[in-house]
Amino acid sequence: MSTRIPITSHQGDYDVLIEPGCLRTAAKYIARASQARRVLVVADEQVLAPHAAAVLESLQPDGWEATITTLPAEEPLKRMEAVERIWEAALAGGLDRHSAIIAVGGGLTGDVAGFAAATYLRGIDLVQVPTTLLAMVDASIGGKTGVNLPLPGLSRLGKNLAGAFWPPKLVLVDAETLDTLPLRAFRSGLAECVKHAIISDPDLMCLLEQHAVALREGDRGAIEDILVRSINAKRQIVQEDEREAGCRMLLNLGHTFAHAIEPIKELDLTHGEAVSIGLSAAMTCAERLGLCTADAVNRVRVLLTDLGLPVSIAQHEPAEALCAAMRYDKKVDGDRLRLVLPMQQGACVRDDVAMADIEAAWHSVMPPSSG
Repeated sequence: MSTRIPITSHQGDYDVLIEPGCLRTAAKYIARASQARRVLVVADEQVLAPHAAAVLESLQPDGWEATITTLPAEEPLKRMEAVERIWEAALAGGLDRHSAIIAVGGGLTGDVAGFAAATYLRGIDLVQVPTTLLAMVDASIGGKTGVNLPLPGLSRLGKNLAGAFWPPKLVLVDAETLDTLPLRAFRSGLAECVKHAIISDPDLMCLLEQHAVALREGDRGAIEDILVRSINAKRQIVQEDEREAGCRMLLNLGHTFAHAIEPIKELDLTHGEAVSIGLSAAMTCAERLGLCTADAVNRVRVLLTDLGLPVSIAQHEPAEALCAAMRYDKKVDGDRLRLVLPMQQGACVRDDVAMADIEAAWHSVMPPSSG
């Protein structure tokens, strides 16, 4: 079954096509979305075979000029060096302004390849082919691209501090690629689905709760419904606020907390795991401010746990240091830290949260002994 979700953008409308096996017929869909006939396929090393190979094989019979370059699928490599590697491969492959970059892989690959496409020759076509659940429901949609930068005075990187809004010409979602996804990575993607459910889709929350035990073990039985609902939830927001001037900030729910802990090597967190802990902290903060009830906090934490996701940090990190790291987040406005917090229904943006409430939220996701 094929599902097409159209997305409106001021920089050009595009479709998200959800279809099992569409990687093997990618060429016909790309040809409809882009006039490019010379392309650079950017793949992370983990999906070079078979997913990137399937895309390349679909291009060959129709006379496309296609080359490929690979990137390590690791967060520390989400740096300008990776963008330069893509630029150089594009130059070597003879890509001009009528060419395209095709990103095949997870969110890291899509972010880096997207930024390269946005800046190579001042912008060429981009096609997103996400192969992880997190990339399918979040990273590939909405046009955000970017890389990490070192934070001054801190031994860690700031998330996505250099980037551009550059929507793709097409997003191809082949759920069959999830069959080769490690269980931990699959669970990580579910955190973004929970985020979308909290923000705008109570029915998605119920769907996740209904299938939580099966999903935790990697069962894909309900995944197509979850994909459609989660992508639609994000579509509604990015169409209304493409450049994050208003309601799109709601999609950062849990992320200001998550970005403070994700770069800490000792914690060994995936992006989705950091988001899960960030959602838990945000729920506590919202409860302290009277935005939601203790029952709502417990419901989200139970769901995340049932999905096999963490809701606390495995070791103590000083709350003061984490608060300091949060101030380098893109959502800081002047000296005010803007937090997206859940409400009993939906979410809101607050810039008046006392540091004591933020520190209490951090302590709520730390081991009891860190108190």
